[in-house]
Amino acid sequence: MLNAREPKVINGPEVLNKYVGQSEENIRKLFADAEKEYKEKGDESGLHIIIFDELDAVCKQRGSGAGGGTGVGDSVVNQLLSKLDGVDQLNNILLIGMTNRKDMIDEALLRSGRLEVHMEISLPDEHGRAQILKIHTTKMRENNVMGDDVNLQELAQLTRNFSGAEISGLVKSASSFAFNRHIKVGTLAAVDEKNIANMKVMQQDFLNALNEVQPLFGVSEEELDRCVEGGIIHFGKHVDSILERGRLFVNQVRSGDTPLLSVLLYGPRGSGKTALAAKMALDSEFPFIKLIKPVDIVGMNEIQKIQYIQKVFTDAYKSPQNVLVLDNIELLIDWVPVGPRFSASVLAALKGMMQNKPPKGRPLLIFATTSSRSVLQQLQLEFSAQVAVPNVQTQSELAVIMKQSGVFSDSDINRAMGEIEETTGSKTINVGVSSILLAIQTAKQDQDKTGRFAEVLSEMCADNAVM
Repeated sequence: MLNAREPKVINGPEVLNKYVGQSEENIRKLFADAEKEYKEKGDESGLHIIIFDELDAVCKQRGSGAGGGTGVGDSVVNQLLSKLDGVDQLNNILLIGMTNRKDMIDEALLRSGRLEVHMEISLPDEHGRAQILKIHTTKMRENNVMGDDVNLQELAQLTRNFSGAEISGLVKSASSFAFNRHIKVGTLAAVDEKNIANMKVMQQDFLNALNEVQPLFGVSEEELDRCVEGGIIHFGKHVDSILERGRLFVNQVRSGDTPLLSVLLYGPRGSGKTALAAKMALDSEFPFIKLIKPVDIVGMNEIQKIQYIQKVFTDAYKSPQNVLVLDNIELLIDWVPVGPRFSASVLAALKGMMQNKPPKGRPLLIFATTSSRSVLQQLQLEFSAQVAVPNVQTQSELAVIMKQSGVFSDSDINRAMGEIEETTGSKTINVGVSSILLAIQTAKQDQDKTGRFAEVLSEMCADNAVM
């Protein structure tokens, strides 16, 4: 297409060498043919194309310590810069670099006159995924191995946020499921030679493969499902009201009217904030949903935490609709009330990322949860909207939870209410729904489950009254 010389394709790490100066020499060799022809023919020289795969492996930010402290990484970048934009600049070279970590590449390489044209290859849409599936299943169709029930269009709908490589892996996984059906199980595994000739990859094989192959930029469904384990108990009108507001927030972002919307769910510990945030995120059915928990950054220093948060937000910009759930946001910034103490660097990074508008056409909805709203107000961490998630307050609300648990009969519920009121001297409960569910699980292990539940919950009521 470009009437160019045969392109030189090189993987980034292949440039590096254990001998001193050899890495820089490898860079010079890449440009040697183009330099020689340019000296001989000048502007009439043919076009030389150099394609660098995994460019970030050799062109990291100078001063970052890449190269094991020897400075090799910095020298390689300097050598490449001198060839691209040095004194003896060449006009017969087209350099194409490929990376999935543009943020790691030295900024000098990305300026005008060097690698100046930046093109993002985003995740394929449904039409693109259908085409990729068609390409990867070509040999199946040619060899009459693909079943008649395989619906590539349906598979394209189910593979939201799959990259081309992940779709390729899906096809291979489906093939392995089909092959497994023709393995004879016995003392030794063997292929069933009689039926192997009739083997076909069916739609069910692709559906099984979908459970095995998960997209990198997808929905952390398993983590979110754990947060909503047991479902949402609609014990009061406020629960329905919170979920309805969540649907409105989702529609607001989906419509494109608001490219960035942050929502804070605040309330006492155990009031069900995380479950509600996870439920609203899952109900949105956005292609990218990510849950960030304090445990995800355990063991990281401040710089690593900032890099992790930045990467999560950057990943969120790759999908057409995105949801982030920041669970216990005060713990993400290392808030400790004794002192008090928090990480100013992580807080600044979080503030910046939450206020930074996403690229056009990549709206972002953020749900954050906290049990320390006053702390966030002091730290001036602002949100577009704030939603209160209260404790279970009344006996009628408690009765709904006990009834839906399936553990207590109506007479058990009446007895428990009486004992709790007698012990605490009040009809007010003021206990989180998560704590109540835990008390129910504890009571199930006792022969007198009603008495045990009343005792445990009375203690919780008393503790909350003191607090």
